[in-house]
Amino acid sequence: MGPRGWIGRRLVGIPREVRVRGGVGDGLVMGTALASADYADGTNELPVQEAIRDALKGGDVFYDIGANVGFFGLIAARLVGAEGAVYAFEPVPGVAAEARANAARNELANVHVIEAAASCRTGTATLVVTRHPGGASLSEADAGRDATGKLEVRTVRIDDLVAAGAVRPPDAVKIDVEGVEPDVIDGLSATLVSHRPTVVCELDAPEGDVLEAKVREVSAMLGELSFDVRLLPPSYARSGWHVLHLVATPV
Repeated sequence: MGPRGWIGRRLVGIPREVRVRGGVGDGLVMGTALASADYADGTNELPVQEAIRDALKGGDVFYDIGANVGFFGLIAARLVGAEGAVYAFEPVPGVAAEARANAARNELANVHVIEAAASCRTGTATLVVTRHPGGASLSEADAGRDATGKLEVRTVRIDDLVAAGAVRPPDAVKIDVEGVEPDVIDGLSATLVSHRPTVVCELDAPEGDVLEAKVREVSAMLGELSFDVRLLPPSYARSGWHVLHLVATPV
């Protein structure tokens, strides 16, 4: 979630919780222990917040794939209400625990944290864990230079979960998975074809040309599934790390 350099700018003495002041998440309470962004002023990835708002209504279902501490899932949980549901997929145990804690802080019982990595198959895989709490990846090449170790995690093919009735089909999906977007889309493709959710996806890379190649690949995959893809306004124009978000809508 966002530029990898953020963690180095954290302030000593930051409060354990902050209340979001602005944006679609205005009023949410967020724990800061493992947060990978500064949520307090409400501007974190504002175009993504707005895309999620525009895609959801009461009773809908949202998948937060690569949920981190759950900020976007909390936004979605308020939008869909008690009749809706949020499924937050987060494989790092401590981060998943913080996502659960954030749901509890905001009394959002419709958030269901699934401690697993979405992928193209159900099973296990090796996750590269990074110092940046939002940088863990199933792709060693995409985990960045701040890797701190490896962890065996559960993987899930979301199509399998939907087919088994373990999760409700989605109306909107957010993907932020540090380089394994094609695997996630492959494991979600039947659901995308059958249920036609809006998809918001973050793509990032240290070099602009690498990012452009990722955008082309993901856009082509979604295009083949009959989605129209456009880029959102940039959230990190001056970060020094190349980040883009795209939104795909069914045609």
